[in-house]
Amino acid sequence: MNVRNTAPGRGDLEKIAELAAQADDQVVKQHTVSRALLREFAAPANRGCGWHVQPYDLNHPERRLKTRTPRGVGRIENFVSYASASLEALWGEVEQDLPDVFTAAKRGEALEDPHPRRVLQDLIALHYVRSQHYREVFHRVFAETYQEQLSWLLTEGRPLLERASVERTGLHTAGPQGLQLRADEVLGLTVGAYRNGALLRVRIEDSFAKTRQFVARMGLEILEAQESEFLIGDNPALTVRYEGNQLRYSMALGDAHSAVLPIGPRHMIALAATDAYGRIPAALVDRMNVLQIKAARQYVYTRPHSPLAALISEVAPQWIKEHPQP
Repeated sequence: MNVRNTAPGRGDLEKIAELAAQADDQVVKQHTVSRALLREFAAPANRGCGWHVQPYDLNHPERRLKTRTPRGVGRIENFVSYASASLEALWGEVEQDLPDVFTAAKRGEALEDPHPRRVLQDLIALHYVRSQHYREVFHRVFAETYQEQLSWLLTEGRPLLERASVERTGLHTAGPQGLQLRADEVLGLTVGAYRNGALLRVRIEDSFAKTRQFVARMGLEILEAQESEFLIGDNPALTVRYEGNQLRYSMALGDAHSAVLPIGPRHMIALAATDAYGRIPAALVDRMNVLQIKAARQYVYTRPHSPLAALISEVAPQWIKEHPQP
């Protein structure tokens, strides 16, 4: 499970062709944080207004935003811009049982039953892949892979490129500019699929399948906060690794010691060597919350009237420094 799993593969264009009839079947407002997961952080904000979460905009930590329903936060318009309806249906297979699974987790009854255990593992995989971090890595890796392929075609692959040009046009391609043009034509289908969002669509589904398989081989811990409470960011499934006394985050899943995901103000799930229930002290809860803030792309969420506003205000200046606005 390394970063190259986001790179285009041989079967991508065939899969894109299979999805062509669904290209315009689009869900515009796509949740990158499951609504059912956000509901676990919701509570009555004011009398008569229903169950809300409290959002915080890390670009403007001094502003106190209005509380919102889970439906209205944790989403991005056209996060996947090609044939997303069928992808949303795939996510729904994981999310449909979450309310009952969360109840079982809080009762300490989720690890003995294979179904809720697997749903929680899938939830980690889902939020690891359906994330802004994944999409950013995808764009970066595509740009790197494209340059590598182009360079190869113009060097070691040049005889193949010249032969293909003759077979297609009957003419020998003259000069560097002509070869560059032919190389662009060879890579054109992939570039077009990248630009219209189709390549991200098939990569994210393939990566989800592989991540599910990887996560299914691991143990699962359900951890309860002894004191304090968890918040959740807009990029919530975090890979973590200890390097000495430093707790690093957002590395490839295969390089991580664990992956963690808050599932409510009092509970978090984590990949581990074996299944276990546990309780974690307030200092570690705070550390996990700081990681959620640092890994967020713009927003973090708490329950209304949470005492975590002070922690968010404390960490936000560092977040702003690490995420300069264009």
